[in-house]
Amino acid sequence: MTLPDADQAPTHRVGGHVALDFANTVSWRGTSRERDHIASAPALLRWAREAGLIDDDGAAFDGDADRLVAEAHRLRAAIRDTFDAAAVGNGGAGRAELLAIARHSLGSARLAGRPAKLSFDAVADAILGGIAWAAIELLGSDRLGRVKTCQPDDCRWLFLDTTRNGSRRWCDMQACGNRAKVAHHRRQRRAG
Repeated sequence: MTLPDADQAPTHRVGGHVALDFANTVSWRGTSRERDHIASAPALLRWAREAGLIDDDGAAFDGDADRLVAEAHRLRAAIRDTFDAAAVGNGGAGRAELLAIARHSLGSARLAGRPAKLSFDAVADAILGGIAWAAIELLGSDRLGRVKTCQPDDCRWLFLDTTRNGSRRWCDMQACGNRAKVAHHRRQRRAG
């Protein structure tokens, strides 16, 4: 997998759900190669535009950029905790933080359209609230049991397993799947 510069949001979305993709905005977590792809407000806004949370035109953020990034990181940690725990059948401590961010976003929310869609007046709420509410929707759906964590220790990205038999093991076959298969093949050759 080709990784973008740390200043850029990753375009490699494999989670199958906006909240999982948001949780996956750290590559090589826990290694010396770790990269945070939403470390700045411009990177976060770019990610949100690509995810369809805000419009390309007119969605400018004129608030406290450091605070927005800090809140995004809190939300990302809450989602990771919640869905890591859900993947193994636990509740997760991140649920309270997730709910608090979702509640806060309702201050600028409105329902519009038919069928009704939740939209937000404030850019920060459109990003953070949109992701938080999407995560809550996933937590309450029958797809929750399909949320998995990529197996390699240097990845651990979350993804929604949409295979018929629920056998998906990696976030992406082209990246982690191939690396795992090559490593397995090398181990077999050395042992054989």
